[in-house]
Amino acid sequence: MIERREKMYIGYPYYSHLEWNDNLRTGHFHRYEGVTTFDRGHTHRYHGYTSRPIPVYGSHIHYYEGYTTVDRQHRHAYNGYTGPAIHVAGGQHIHFMRGRTSFVDEHDHRYENRTSEQMR
Repeated sequence: MIERREKMYIGYPYYSHLEWNDNLRTGHFHRYEGVTTFDRGHTHRYHGYTSRPIPVYGSHIHYYEGYTTVDRQHRHAYNGYTGPAIHVAGGQHIHFMRGRTSFVDEHDHRYENRTSEQMR
């Protein structure tokens, strides 16, 4: 059974989807995928797409959320905001993301990763 999850913020202001309205039809997004830390004898995989950009501090961030794969008869929820844009070669950029999954079956997992370059 999946337990209810709380929003996990990392020091960035919360924007509802209505406040993102200008970015819903324009802008870019990123793909991400990874594996959680090894805890209680197992890991979980996760993947997804970020929201469109959220302007903040002279840069932008993205919101993300999802569920891990089911392993050992359970899964975890996760959500958060990426860090600001990090410019890479070719005029592209990526974002770092890290956090902790929801607490299920007496444990949670950590994850740390980077997004893909921007997609439209």
